[in-house]
Amino acid sequence: MVQINFALKEVNCKIVFYGPGMSGKTTNLEIVHQKAPESNRGELTSISTDGDRTLFFDFMPLDLGTVAGMRTKFQLYTVPGQVYYNST
Repeated sequence: MVQINFALKEVNCKIVFYGPGMSGKTTNLEIVHQKAPESNRGELTSISTDGDRTLFFDFMPLDLGTVAGMRTKFQLYTVPGQVYYNST
């Protein structure tokens, strides 16, 4: 989902990684966090169980600065894909 605010010259993009359990959604977000410049990335927030499974979601904000005259920000999410959580 993309929201463009022309008055503030800002683009906000929300990307959600979704897929089957153990397909690499959280790992993908962890790699993006590692590779992004520290000044551009926010804190990686992860709510997981003892077994390292995502319980609710993972989240990381990413600010790319100005692109084509617009401040460009991303909100990256993962959601659990395990059938294990369907009953909760």
